[in-house]
Amino acid sequence: MTNNPQWSRHLDGIADELMRLCIACDIHLRDAGVVERILGDDATVCGRKNDLAFGKLRRLLMATFDSLGKAIDRLGPDETRKITEAIIARVEQRRGAGGST
Repeated sequence: MTNNPQWSRHLDGIADELMRLCIACDIHLRDAGVVERILGDDATVCGRKNDLAFGKLRRLLMATFDSLGKAIDRLGPDETRKITEAIIARVEQRRGAGGST
């Protein structure tokens, strides 16, 4: 998978928390335009009203972009892509088993 277990754990932890917050807000993060709406502080994107979870989701999403930028700087784009692809595959597998993102 990757030679950077620290970054894998860090980004995987972020993905897990994003998934929990998406479930709390009933949001499908990978749907078109959803990320932009969240970053724009548009809580109407939520299928379930949860102001606290939406605020946490928005802040974590902003922090995620910062973490990905740092990973790209430190590991390079190819290694960061490998890590994120593995995380996305894991999240998709969990979603197929009944989760939501």
